[in-house]
Amino acid sequence: MTSINISVEDKKMIIVEFLEKCNGYSDQMFDKYERQLLETGVDQQAVNKKIADWRVYKEFNAYAVNELKGTDLDDWFDEKI
Repeated sequence: MTSINISVEDKKMIIVEFLEKCNGYSDQMFDKYERQLLETGVDQQAVNKKIADWRVYKEFNAYAVNELKGTDLDDWFDEKI
């Protein structure tokens, strides 16, 4: 198998871009569930739980992005792909 030499910075950038896209999707989910809260007959507690879950997901991704922008995790990327 041929190995590809990708720099640590490029690897981190790929992951950061992916996580930022995930957070864009979570924004869409926030909008969806906030609209549902305006509907009658909706289980508001369940919808609020979904919103809270998406908020935690987005915060986790944002934390990971910040970690990747530093150098603490660079050792994780030393192996060749």
